[in-house]
Amino acid sequence: MAKSRKKRVKQEECVTRFAARLKEVRASRGMTQVELAKKAQVTASYIWRLESGGAAPGIDLVERLAVALGTTTHDLLPLTAPPDTLALLQEQAKSLFERLLKATDREGLMMLNPLLARLLEAAER
Repeated sequence: MAKSRKKRVKQEECVTRFAARLKEVRASRGMTQVELAKKAQVTASYIWRLESGGAAPGIDLVERLAVALGTTTHDLLPLTAPPDTLALLQEQAKSLFERLLKATDREGLMMLNPLLARLLEAAER
């Protein structure tokens, strides 16, 4: 008898938004999936499933995740899809760079230019 495969359930859009937000907040805190799992009292593999949109958490787990991340349940459950992250990041980088150019002196630019050259080199690969 052949082993039947479990049919994958298509999650609602809110699960996809939660997954993206959870990963974004965790990464912004510099936490690994293992660290978050320990703080929220779940397995690291379950955090991976949550972040990949393969599982939908109960409201009690959303609360534990929020506490572990130092945020709110509201923050982890966005009502709308996030804006285009790439465009947003590009705009933020442009703004920060323009401010830096206006505020820095020769010494600052001497430190900045090699960093920019390495970043450009990496981006062109």
